Amino acid sequence: MPVQAPPRRRPAPVVTKNDLLALLNDDFAREVRSVYAHAVYAERLRASAPAASRAVEWRGKQEVLSALAVCQLIYDYGGTVRAPGDDVNFVLNADRVAAAGWEAETLRRLRERVAQLRSAGEPGLAKRVRRILTAKRAAACLRDLLPGRSADGPG
Repeated sequence: MPVQAPPRRRPAPVVTKNDLLALLNDDFAREVRSVYAHAVYAERLRASAPAASRAVEWRGKQEVLSALAVCQLIYDYGGTVRAPGDDVNFVLNADRVAAAGWEAETLRRLRERVAQLRSAGEPGLAKRVRRILTAKRAAACLRDLLPGRSADGPG
């Protein structure tokens, strides 16, 4: 019986430094949006579910650290950080961060960034993104912290 070789990973698409900086800025904006969403939900839950509010607040602080790490990564790669977006929009659309699929998409993007930084010859920066990715995988996503919501069911 012939032995099949394991499937090969597709190589990361090669992107220019400017394109990679734009993608990292998009990742930074996504992190900032998540920070706002955690703050919104922590405030909403403060009176009705104090324990959940504290958990969301703690997780939001972890998101702040992730956002700062991505921001520093952009600077270390020689770029500048763009304004992530409109604060009011982030507050009004906090439910998007709590929606099913937000966390999976964030993790997918970060994995993509790791591969792109490696292919760009930046293994140190890729390792830093890998640390962010590992921390996010280990922590509960916002959706799972909200009372009455879960990863399985509708919110």
